Amino acid sequence: MTGGGLEFWGAVIAMAAITYLTRALPFLLSARSRLLRRLAEGSSLAALGPALLAGIAAAVIVPDVMALAGPAQWLPYAGGLAATALAARRLGNAGVAVITGVAVYGVLLALAGHA
Repeated sequence: MTGGGLEFWGAVIAMAAITYLTRALPFLLSARSRLLRRLAEGSSLAALGPALLAGIAAAVIVPDVMALAGPAQWLPYAGGLAATALAARRLGNAGVAVITGVAVYGVLLALAGHA
């Protein structure tokens, strides 16, 4: 995401608030809370946190990807995405998959001469 204007900082603050709420809300609610039961595993709202984070990631990444000029500039993004998907499928651990994807993205970006 490029720029330093009001829109940029608004997006950063919104992402921070949403991420904080998805992480802190279960600790702020009592164990008997109806909202907590609705957010628990097996509920239709259980995917709310990951869905919000995926939406935020798309809003941040898509404008950068749309600005890419040639196929050579797509390689770090495609490689990182493929590495993340493969690691998630093979290892079954989302945290390790994200770290793997970021590492592959960084290596491909450095090899392309953008770092």
